[in-house]
Amino acid sequence: MSTLTYTDGVPAIDHHSHAGYVRPGQKLEPVSSYELENALGHIEGRVPHADYQQWMAESEAGRAAEADSLAAALSIPALIEESRRFQSTTVYAAVLREGSEALYGRHDAQTTDRLSLEAREKDFTALYDRALLLSDTASVLTDIPEIDAELWPHERYKPVARIDPYLFPFGHPTWTGRGTDTPRFRRIFSSILQRQLDLAGVPSLPATLSAYVDFVRASLDRRRASGFVGLKIASAYVRTLQFQRTERMAAEDAWRTLASTAEVDPAAHKTLSDYLAFEILEWAVANEMPVQIHTGFGHPEPGLRISTANPLLLEELIGDPKLNTLKIILIHGGFPYSSYLTALAQMNGNVHLDFSWMPYLQHHTVGRLLEEWLELLPANRVLYGTDTASPEVHYASTMRARKSLDTVLESGVRDGLWTMRQAGWLAERVLHGNLCDLYGISL
Repeated sequence: MSTLTYTDGVPAIDHHSHAGYVRPGQKLEPVSSYELENALGHIEGRVPHADYQQWMAESEAGRAAEADSLAAALSIPALIEESRRFQSTTVYAAVLREGSEALYGRHDAQTTDRLSLEAREKDFTALYDRALLLSDTASVLTDIPEIDAELWPHERYKPVARIDPYLFPFGHPTWTGRGTDTPRFRRIFSSILQRQLDLAGVPSLPATLSAYVDFVRASLDRRRASGFVGLKIASAYVRTLQFQRTERMAAEDAWRTLASTAEVDPAAHKTLSDYLAFEILEWAVANEMPVQIHTGFGHPEPGLRISTANPLLLEELIGDPKLNTLKIILIHGGFPYSSYLTALAQMNGNVHLDFSWMPYLQHHTVGRLLEEWLELLPANRVLYGTDTASPEVHYASTMRARKSLDTVLESGVRDGLWTMRQAGWLAERVLHGNLCDLYGISL
């Protein structure tokens, strides 16, 4: 930290994390598993579509023998090694190395893998706590369906709930695209909705839209009471970000259409999810719950359509008079639409921005983006975040975020844009102050 000037010693709160996203019975993986995840796009682009889909299906179902047999026939192990070699020059590779060295010391890859897995299996929370301590992170907001508050105390791990599961009660239209990422998000949304129905003691999907909306509101009330501090929209992975206010009659018609057919009608699917989104966002306004919205590109495997994740598609939602006090945070820097986010925040006083994800994927771009945001926007609009479930990536992303922010602030002071006092204040606003104000929480 000695190379930092303005961010040194300033506590951080991670605006967007996935800490604690460990499902019951889930097999824990070493740090190298993140390289494998990043290799999926490389594999998908080099084997026949149907074969890739089958291999992923076998892998995700836990049928190891079948998956290994198919992988051997498709030369997937060689493709994984090839991808790892090509990944070695990316910021992501540097982040995995930096985070691992900070937590385990400098070792060969095999030893690092062993140590990372042992630490996870022994006490995953303690490992994450150590990453927070080393990076001077006081707490994180974690995007997670449920969290064990005893294992992951809300003092440090504050949950955020996706609203997407509520938007698609009848599932989704048939998927015919490349990759398995979008179908995976669909399954996650469906499983979370079923879990919320179970927790509410609702044995099956309500028969009417009115009854379903009552269930959704009650479910959100319950989650808020259990400690959830905000909401998130990740629907760009399964549909367009163009949410449009829909009349109740049209939503009722869409409900009946979807309830009466086995195949999900795309038009009815959008109409109903549009209506439900505005219902939930009005609930968020009434309950002063901030809402994060995924914008820009997604994971390194085909699925999410970049054009339908364009933040300008949110203009109708952002411009809705009933949502003028909704606390909106457009996350991930919106790459490759980053300047669009800048304009949306400049023109709408309730819109804020975070640059989570970017510190572990990009280097120079983070600095250029922070320059643009801090030079144009009021001081209360920018938030730091990591967007990771990995303690290794959390540490390195936070340190890189600090360095990028510090470099921009030093440059601004040198050029006479800010005084040293203003630069120090901006460091506090970005690293924790703006988040505390938005979510009504203390450092």
